[in-house]
Formats: sequence, structure tokens, C-alpha cells
Amino acid sequence: MQEEYGRAGAAGVAEMEAPASGGKGVHRAPFWSDISIPLRSGRHDEVVLRPVMVETGQHVLGVGYAPAAAGRAVESRRLPDVFGGVVRHRPVRPDFHVVGVITGGAGRHAVDFRPDDLAAGTVFWLRPGQVHQVLDADRLHGTAILFTPDVLAPGHRVAAFADDPVRPSRWAMDPRDPLVTTALRHLELVLAAPSCARDIADALRLALTPLVAAAPGVASDNGPVSAVFARFAAAVEAEFPRRHRVGDYERAVHAGTKTIDRSVRRARGISAKRYLDERLALEARRRLATTDVTVAALARELGFSEATNFVKFYRRMTGTTPASARQ
Repeated sequence: MQEEYGRAGAAGVAEMEAPASGGKGVHRAPFWSDISIPLRSGRHDEVVLRPVMVETGQHVLGVGYAPAAAGRAVESRRLPDVFGGVVRHRPVRPDFHVVGVITGGAGRHAVDFRPDDLAAGTVFWLRPGQVHQVLDADRLHGTAILFTPDVLAPGHRVAAFADDPVRPSRWAMDPRDPLVTTALRHLELVLAAPSCARDIADALRLALTPLVAAAPGVASDNGPVSAVFARFAAAVEAEFPRRHRVGDYERAVHAGTKTIDRSVRRARGISAKRYLDERLALEARRRLATTDVTVAALARELGFSEATNFVKFYRRMTGTTPASARQ
């Protein structure tokens, strides 16, 4: 049964009902693609194409990219159509970029468990791995651009912005800006025509350039302190499951602990240790919300020698327990 969330194809969540005895499952393919959930063994080359039941009895939804046209790495969709189907009001974790430009109406969604209002002039950028939940989107109007992480060639500021996890995920701009509207329309026309991959990538970069130009900066300056923070943030993103101390990052950042701490405080207003702990806790919340991983397995994946130590850490950071996070 085709749901609203992708009636036109593009990426979608595939939902498999539990098969009757000896029968085959019923495949549902709305907008987001096949569910891709690592098995409990921890092997990431195995996936299941059905919802997994967690302790609360809720379906688990992972999100992969599956374009309507084979080999098409970019999709342009209308809001609110993109926010329907089986993922409506349920947390999902896409493995691709979703950039939304709101041109009218009002709504609400949550990114990494933080609710946020959407209105005309809002630009939001969901990066691969972030948890997204639609709260209210029926009255929204605008455009959503979806694309895989590898479609933007490195060396351009749009690609650098897309790859930087500490860049803003929401900002405001004039949705009637002719540069924005023309670039978005150009992308739609290129996608509607039999275009080559290079033309599509160029049109995507053109559409994203005025949006990125309107985004606020990461820090208050572009000096050495900001450079240290950028290196620290990138190193944390790559190593946080294995390295839980700020001192573990000195070699990768090429700076001492005190310098790292100063740079994080200037860029984020918190200590470097707090920044590191918040990233670790966020990953735990993401995994608990979108997979059936056990607490013990998650503790191991995130570098905790004992599950009890992980539970204590999670309670300190979130005020609740991993088990209650799924209720």
C-alpha cells in the first residue's frame, strides 16, 4: 500500500508486516527508503527490511535513501507531502541530507529531540544520522531537497557546510528572494529533464549556495580559536565512541587541553568535556530512539566497559534512564 509519504517515489521507509505462517510479508514503500537496521550482533553489513519491536512495543524506523529514478542522488519534493506516510509523528534517522525551505504556513518538528517551530522564512538542514520527528506539518508549504552525502564534490563551501556537523541546522531568510526561488526552480527543471549526474550536482550546489550564504557562522570569529574548535569538533565526531577524555584529542587537534577548552567555550559557551559528553549522550538517545539495540550492547558500542557505568552517565546527562527513554 503506497502511503502519502512519497507517493511520487524518491526515498522511503519500507515496512514489512510480520508474515503469516509460511506466507510472505506485505511490502509498503512510502517516501523514505528501505529500513536499514544493524542486527544485534553489531554487524553493519546485515540489515532487516521490517520494523523491529522494541521493549515498548513500538516499531523502529531506520531510513535509507532510495530514489525513484535509478542512480538519481538528488530529489526535490513539496511540503507538506514529504512529511506523510508511516513516518508521520515517529522518530526516524535518515542517512541522507534533507534541506527544507518554508515558504508559507506554520508547523513544528523536532531535530535530535529538540522541538522547533517552522514558519515562512525558515530554512532547516537535517544531516545524515540526525533524528527527525514531524510534530505538525499539515499547514506547511515549501520545498524539501534530499540528497546523498557523496553528491557534493569537495572544495566548495557548500560541500564544507554540508560535511560540518557543528554548522547551524536552522536559520531564517527571505523565502521570496529571487536568487533562492530561481535556484530552486532551476533544480526542479534539471531533475525533471533527462540530466546527467554532473548537471544535477551543479544544480544542487546552485540551489544550496544562497541558503548556505544566509546561515550564521559557527563562532564569533575565524581566528585560531575557531580553527581549534573546528578540529576538535571533527575529531570528536570521528572518535567519541572510543575517546571519552578531552586529553585524548590533543594530538588530533594539535592543541593542549586548555586551548581546546577555551575554543569550545568561545564557540559553544560550554566546556570541552561537556561538549564531548553531550555528543556521546546524543548518540545514545539517537540509537535508543531508532534501533532495538539493548542497553548492554549500546554501552559496549559507546566505549563503556560496564553497562552500569553507561546507565549512570546517561542518567547524569539526560535526567532519565535508557529504559525509560523508550517508554
